[in-house]
Amino acid sequence: MSSAEINPIQRINELYWGFVISRAIHVAAKLGIADHVDQQGVHVKTVAEKLSINEDRLYRLMRLLASYEIFQETDKFVFTTTAFSDAISTEGNFSVRNAAHMVTKSMWEAYGHLEHSVRTGEDSYTDLFGKGVFEHLDDETEENDQFARAMHNYAELENPVIAECCPVGHLRSVVDVGGGQGGFLKEILAQHTQLNGTLFDQPLIIEQATHIEENSALNLRFDKSGGSFFEKVPAGADAYFLKRILHDWSDEDCCKILETVKAAMMPESKLYVIDAIVPEGNVPHFSKDIEAFLMTWGGQERDLAEFDKLCKKTGLKITSVIETPTPLSVLEIQIAN
Repeated sequence: MSSAEINPIQRINELYWGFVISRAIHVAAKLGIADHVDQQGVHVKTVAEKLSINEDRLYRLMRLLASYEIFQETDKFVFTTTAFSDAISTEGNFSVRNAAHMVTKSMWEAYGHLEHSVRTGEDSYTDLFGKGVFEHLDDETEENDQFARAMHNYAELENPVIAECCPVGHLRSVVDVGGGQGGFLKEILAQHTQLNGTLFDQPLIIEQATHIEENSALNLRFDKSGGSFFEKVPAGADAYFLKRILHDWSDEDCCKILETVKAAMMPESKLYVIDAIVPEGNVPHFSKDIEAFLMTWGGQERDLAEFDKLCKKTGLKITSVIETPTPLSVLEIQIAN
């Protein structure tokens, strides 16, 4: 259907109220509603009793979700599961339950101040809370845990296919910079048995990173190191990874991160930046949606020219771009001559 055939008032109205279903999915995932519904059908009263929540309000929420095929109302007040509700259940084959309530209370508040970011170029977090998003999360244990579980959920789904796209089969050592709990590094090491890997992140995160150590087969090829990627990272590796890192930061901060990594690289080392690349033109892309959200953090998504500009500023050059089956791409980067 062409734009001329779409009722513009109806279309804008649908888009404007999109936050309603977004928040409804968030609440359903957080409460674990899908865990108490099955294919045979369950009365809303039973679900409300199990969750100790209001029956009437639960019904109205599930009725909304069913209109988007998240649950199905088969009889009055009786709901069954669907493929979409399975995706926000704990036991779903490809569950995104944690990811579906990634946006914490403070993130919702900050996005409500998007206008401030657009008007001033500043992040909403600092304006609202007097500190940046990650400093704020450090002080809010519950929100921090919620966000960490969501990111781990995303990583579990995307890591295997992204790791397959990284051309490291001929290398001996890698460092995952800002690698969190180590899920991506674990996948890289599992797929490439000749590799030794170092997980690098903030000391507190490194202390909690036991993900790889639970796999005894990888233990001898794995090391951990704590610090700040604004200051110093482990030196002398064949390759470095920055996965979902640069989009959280301003150009100025990205240059600092890239300069730190470059200082650790050997002349022949590779840097693999794994992030979304915003496509040119009007084509829809996940990166364009998430960018408006990231602006309230002080971050941004980038097109290829913007990545190239960052590299040139820091004495690096992009040598290839590898597409993956996910919204993320792999930029292969090396030190410019």
